[in-house]
Amino acid sequence: MMLKACLAWAFFCLVVVLPVRAFDWETATSNGREYVSLRSFCLFYGFPYSVPNGNDRFTSRNAAHSISLKIGNSDMYLDGVHYVMSFPIEGGGNDWLVSRMDVIKLFEPIIRPSEVSGRHTIRGVVIDAGHGGTDNGATSRLGAEKNYTLDTAFRLQKILRDAGLKVVLTRSNDVFVDLYERAHIASLYPDYAFVSIHFNSATPEARGLETYCLSPRGAASTSSNYLTRGDIQKLPGNDYDTQNILLAGMVHSEIIKLNPGDQSADRGVKRARFVVIKQNVLPAILVEGGFVSNHMESQRVDQSSYRQSLANAIARGVIRFCNDMGDRNMSLPGGSRDDNEEAPISKPPPKAIPVAPAAPSGLAHDSPNVKPVATTTTLSGTTVSTHKSKKKNKPATTPPAVTPTPPTAETPPPSSTPPAAESTPPVPATTNAAPATSTPSSPLNLTEPAAPTPTPGAEKAPAEPDEPPTVNIYPTTPAAPAKSSAPAPSTPASTPSAPTATPPASTNAPSSSEGAQP
Repeated sequence: MMLKACLAWAFFCLVVVLPVRAFDWETATSNGREYVSLRSFCLFYGFPYSVPNGNDRFTSRNAAHSISLKIGNSDMYLDGVHYVMSFPIEGGGNDWLVSRMDVIKLFEPIIRPSEVSGRHTIRGVVIDAGHGGTDNGATSRLGAEKNYTLDTAFRLQKILRDAGLKVVLTRSNDVFVDLYERAHIASLYPDYAFVSIHFNSATPEARGLETYCLSPRGAASTSSNYLTRGDIQKLPGNDYDTQNILLAGMVHSEIIKLNPGDQSADRGVKRARFVVIKQNVLPAILVEGGFVSNHMESQRVDQSSYRQSLANAIARGVIRFCNDMGDRNMSLPGGSRDDNEEAPISKPPPKAIPVAPAAPSGLAHDSPNVKPVATTTTLSGTTVSTHKSKKKNKPATTPPAVTPTPPTAETPPPSSTPPAAESTPPVPATTNAAPATSTPSSPLNLTEPAAPTPTPGAEKAPAEPDEPPTVNIYPTTPAAPAKSSAPAPSTPASTPSAPTATPPASTNAPSSSEGAQP
């Protein structure tokens, strides 16, 4: 009897007591930004750790993930996928520093998707085919971006419907749709996700694939060297920061498989404040499927087989995201589920799934009524504090989402007025493991970073574009439609047609200086 009681108590301690123990983060401030030490980062996430003295790159691997970081660099590889962090790795002789912003807004959702805040059933996807009508987008001798995006959108629509998701298109023919109108259309479909499809353009040498999601509040966009006043303002899309990066990471990890063994073609998961993602009230990303300004890639993009493969890859990432976010278990294109269980490639649409209530946030914050016990050490001349809460942290609740009354499912909504990625060596197996005290159910236990001040002189910096810049090296007049191995699918009656009313001229209209609308 006594033995059973002891075993029961041991089980209680393992299951209940250990997970609620507050984790001791070593925090620091450098250049006005908040960081955590690499040692505490590795300890929390279970990565083997060694002091990176004399090395400019840190690599480590645990049972589930691999990571590669470089001192003074924002480029990071997690499980072989390229991500561009909000801030570079800092550090000195004793240890490196990882931005608190990146821990909360990048590493946590990617490494522990089960802890993402606001988890709920994703019922459908809003697909945004970039450009259209008078806006050709990027062009080559072979065709125009607006036709490639629409063709890819139709292909993605079919794959997602076969998997059991509802689908809405922001445009289903060759018409111009204002950027803000695209975000408004998305707002009519709560519990959907948003995917904007584009094809890139830059110098003839540029090539590869990249995926964008919204920059966190207090961080500049990937392409900017300034932190402006606009960067520290909260945008509608920032309510979905953790879901945005998770969706972007899952989609990007699938599309880079279109270039097997070619790491330079992985341009990374990046951050921006394009209108269609910053004004969106859904988890939202923007995918750049290749450079039409590159001779080789423009030929590839012009092939219907490539656009089919791209749509298939995007669909895999979207379905993985939907399965992780809620109670769905949809098959991935190709016939496998997330757990590699064999299943038919397509199946009848499932019955309606009730929307799950938002779960408490996994990013638990210190209670304002709990005073932390702080001890201070020195890390290469930088003040580092180790904070430990005296009480268990209460999980932060997710604010209620904006839920405008949606139209009937699949019916038209009412209309309304860079350099290539650096090559990274494979992550070797590491043996100098530090014991990990964190458990998968441990809350992150980090408060949101304080809002920084704008960069001096940032008011003179050029305004961030509302859309990806477009460089038209080979203008076409008129734009030739995308080639397809099959007749273009007719727009079903259930697919919403794009608004025909052109909004009045505004600052987000296409211009020759900023490029065409995506």
